[in-house]
Amino acid sequence: MLASTRDRPIRSPLLIWSTYRFGEGSIYQRASDGRWVGQAYVLTTDGSRKRKFVYGATWEEAHAKLTELKSRSQRGIPVPDRAWKLADYLPYWLAAFVTDLKPTTARGYESAVRLHLIPALGTKRLDGLQVQHVKAFMDDFRRKCLCCTNGLNDIRPADRRCCSVDRCCESYPSARQIQFVHALLRNALQHAMREELVPCNVAKLVRVPSPRYKVGKGLSVGQVRKILAASAGHRLHALYVVAATIGLRRGELVGLRWSDVDLDEGTLRVQQTVQRVAGQLHVLDAKTEDSEAVLPLPEVTWLALLEHQERQQAERTALAEVWQDHGLVFPSERGTPLEPTNLSRSFARLRETAGLPGVRLHDLRHTVVSLLMELGVPPHVVQAIARHADVKITLKVYAHANLDAMRQALGKLDGRLS
Repeated sequence: MLASTRDRPIRSPLLIWSTYRFGEGSIYQRASDGRWVGQAYVLTTDGSRKRKFVYGATWEEAHAKLTELKSRSQRGIPVPDRAWKLADYLPYWLAAFVTDLKPTTARGYESAVRLHLIPALGTKRLDGLQVQHVKAFMDDFRRKCLCCTNGLNDIRPADRRCCSVDRCCESYPSARQIQFVHALLRNALQHAMREELVPCNVAKLVRVPSPRYKVGKGLSVGQVRKILAASAGHRLHALYVVAATIGLRRGELVGLRWSDVDLDEGTLRVQQTVQRVAGQLHVLDAKTEDSEAVLPLPEVTWLALLEHQERQQAERTALAEVWQDHGLVFPSERGTPLEPTNLSRSFARLRETAGLPGVRLHDLRHTVVSLLMELGVPPHVVQAIARHADVKITLKVYAHANLDAMRQALGKLDGRLS
C-alpha cells in the first residue's frame, strides 16, 4: 500500500494515485531510522514475481532506485532471488563450474578463491560489487606477501619466519598470478551475469598488467648431447631421447603408452598425461585436440624406442611376480605409472652427472622448438610439432633471434648502405 502523505513530502495527487492504481510500487519513510524505502513486485531469477525493496537517504534517492528496479523487470531482466554474498556465491560457482576442469586447474581455482578472493571480498554483496571494490582488491593483492597469505609463514621454523616477526621476505605476486586471480573473479562474475544475478561484470572494467612471457631459448646442441651421453645405459634413456627430439611435456612422457606408438609406421600420438594433484595420481586426456596430433619419429628416436621396448620386455620377464602391466612406455620399475616427481629427481641426478646443474627437464622441450625455429622451419609446422593451440604461442614464447642471426641480418643492411 502507498504510504501516508504525512510520511513523505507532498507530491502531485495524480502521481500518488497512479502509483497506487497501477501497482507500480510504493515509497514510505521508516520510523525507526528515517530512511526511505521503496517496494514493488518484480520478476526474480526463480521465475516468479516477488516484492523487493530499495533504500535511500531521501525520497528522491529511493524513487530513483525503485524506478531502476521496475525498469529492469519490465525489460525482462530478473532480480536475484537471494542476496548473494561473494563468500557464498564463489563456492557455489566452483561447485557448478570446476567439474569440467582438470584437477590441477580446479585446485588452482579453489586455492585462489579460499586464500585471496573470499578473505578480501567475501563480505561484499554480489549485486553490490563495484569497480572501486575490485580495483582496491587488486591493488592490495599486488602488495601481499604470498608466503604469509598462503599460510607458509605459520608452519616455518621460528628462524625462517618473515612477516610475523617484522621481516617481510617480499614474496609478492607475479604479473601472471595477478592476472590469474583477476581472470578468476572475472569468470565468476561472467557466470553470475549468465544467471542474471548481476547486471554487468565490474571486473572487466578493471585493467591488470599483462605478464611478460620468458623466451624459451632451450639448450645448445652440445648440452643436449651431454644429457643424452650421461643417460646412456639408464633404463629411462629413451625417455630423454623422446624429450630432446619431439619435445613432450613431463606428464605426457609419463603417460605415453605403447598403444600410442607405432614403430612400424614410425609415428607417435600423445593422448594422455599423468599428474599428481592433492596427493592423488590422475591420468588425464591430452591438453587439447592439437596435443593429440600424430607425430613422425626421427630415426634416432625410433631406434631408441625399439631398443627400449626390448629392454622393457626383459625387465617384465625378470619381474613377472611383481610387475603390474599398464601398457606404459616409461613406467616405474614395477610397471606402474611413474611418479612425475620421481622423474624430476632422476633428471636432477642426470644433469649433475652431465655437469649442467641449472638445466630443467622442460628445457629439452624448449630446445626442440627453438632449434626448429633457428633452422627456418615454418612456424605453423613448429606449432604442429609442439602441439600448441595457437601459432601465436609458438612465436611469442619460443621464437627468438640469436646473435648470429641478428649479425647476418644487419650485415645485409650494411651491404646495401656501404
